[in-house]
Amino acid sequence: MKLIAPAVFDTAFLDTIAPLPIGHLYGALGGDVGLRANQWLPQPKIEDLAAYVEGARRRGISIFYCLNVACLGNREYTAEGQRWLVERLGSLEEMGLEGIVLSNPYLIAFAHRRFPRLRIAVSTATAIDSVDKAQFYAAQGASVLYLPEFINRDFPLLRQIRRRVDAELVLLANVGCLLQCPIRQYHINLVSHSNESLELGTYVDYPLMWCSQEKARDAGQMLKSPWIRPEDLEVYESLGIDQFKIAGREMDRPWVERAVAAYAARRYDGELNDLVLGFDHLEPYGRLPVRIPNRALDGFIEFFGKKTDCRMGCRDCRFCDDYARDRIEVEAGRDAFVGRIDRAIARFEGGAFRTISGK
Repeated sequence: MKLIAPAVFDTAFLDTIAPLPIGHLYGALGGDVGLRANQWLPQPKIEDLAAYVEGARRRGISIFYCLNVACLGNREYTAEGQRWLVERLGSLEEMGLEGIVLSNPYLIAFAHRRFPRLRIAVSTATAIDSVDKAQFYAAQGASVLYLPEFINRDFPLLRQIRRRVDAELVLLANVGCLLQCPIRQYHINLVSHSNESLELGTYVDYPLMWCSQEKARDAGQMLKSPWIRPEDLEVYESLGIDQFKIAGREMDRPWVERAVAAYAARRYDGELNDLVLGFDHLEPYGRLPVRIPNRALDGFIEFFGKKTDCRMGCRDCRFCDDYARDRIEVEAGRDAFVGRIDRAIARFEGGAFRTISGK
């Protein structure tokens, strides 16, 4: 088992994780575009990154660079954009990074052709949810495929991708996205342009508001969310998939270390909320008033090995809803929490919400 973890740009963090089963770390320079708004990410300069890469190498840890933005506004086809790509990828190669995480199909082909020493990892944003897609990106030169979280419990599909593709497969373990989220792609595109929005003073994460509202209103949605518990890693290892990505690039060092340690130990006795992005830290609304004791979910995953296809909808199946009723703790403040988000969404959808540049 190997864990793919966020790069906390602190050499003490490297010492902490060095004894753990780390496959590689992932991160980026401050200001480069990716799938997180820069205001919530570490902001290392290029000299800081070079020193960090060297420190990681001395500890036997490799690093992949995140340039997994879904949309660059077609700037990648301009002379200026091409020049920037060559300079950035060339500097990463010289610096000794092992690879780069990409989601733009053109950038994948470009990086493979121009910088063959950099390994290509395809981002979860690309949504490789079929054997054909997996084979396509492997043929494009990708040696690592980060599979999208929404297929985590589709065991027949995972088995077939593993059987028919030679690339390394990585599952995203700890995100609390809604299962088959209908606005997932919109959220990815919105965040891809977050830096431009922040410059204009107009960035609002509407999908996060909507998602938080749904999970707080209906606790069953939190169990339908396709996370993987530390205790359930062996289920996926039995399919031949033994690499797991820990999300949390925007989180602080204690949070990342806790999550990595829990998955390395294959056990966590606290709340699942402590490990899963999107189950807490929902600013400015605060702590999600629905709490999931992790060990109360022992055996939960077994059901999905028997059920054929959750993509068909729940229909008469109430497994997750019943489990949530019996095992999840709903706090007294839930109605007030949902109400705060309801009012914000109503203002936003009604056109009364405004952000002003520089405010």
